[in-house]
Amino acid sequence: MKDHASEGLTCWDVTDRASDYLDDHLPSLTKVQVGLHLVACAHCRSYIKQINLVSSALRSLPNLYPSIVNRL
Repeated sequence: MKDHASEGLTCWDVTDRASDYLDDHLPSLTKVQVGLHLVACAHCRSYIKQINLVSSALRSLPNLYPSIVNRL
């Protein structure tokens, strides 16, 4: 992956923030910057899609261990 900058963020910046971006846990300005970078960078778009796919697959698995909250 080339590390090019788009709207102030590099590819490394985007990959570091991928989970927070997908979970909508970024400040508004950073979310816009990531979105603008994704428009310009096919590699990062692909990475975000892969992370989203893995995350969705993991969320769909059954919970095999009771959470600590359920034990309290």
